[in-house]
Amino acid sequence: MEFEKISWEKFGELVSKLAKEIKEKYKVDAIVGVGKSGFVPAAILAKLLNIGKFYTIAVSFYDEGKPPKQIFDTPKILEFTLGDLRNENVLIVDDFVHTGSTLEVVREELKLKGAKDVQVVVVALRKDAKMKPEYYAITFDKCVIFPWDLKE
Repeated sequence: MEFEKISWEKFGELVSKLAKEIKEKYKVDAIVGVGKSGFVPAAILAKLLNIGKFYTIAVSFYDEGKPPKQIFDTPKILEFTLGDLRNENVLIVDDFVHTGSTLEVVREELKLKGAKDVQVVVVALRKDAKMKPEYYAITFDKCVIFPWDLKE
């Protein structure tokens, strides 16, 4: 399998580019980082966009039971820290989209919590993903390795 490695420097450039685009197009009231890998770009975007409402949500295709782990048909929300989202414009942030099913589950949960509008930003979008987020920095067809994934 081929890999595309993204350095911290490149990651910083990509997130800065996304922040500029989002600032021009969307009034963000709250950011929700999809964990764990989405927390890094979410925290940086919250800082760059000066957004005080920062929440997290953990989603998985696997249960937390010990072997054998159960694989779910659709992603399940494991836990979250969500405040009052009624009438808020919410930005979901993750590192990448492979299929988009995780982000769709999160989007639906935020709408159930009363969010007025929900948009999605990812650093990397797989070229054949079924779901296309409103914002993304790069497309890929290989496996993306982010700086926090690199082993020393």
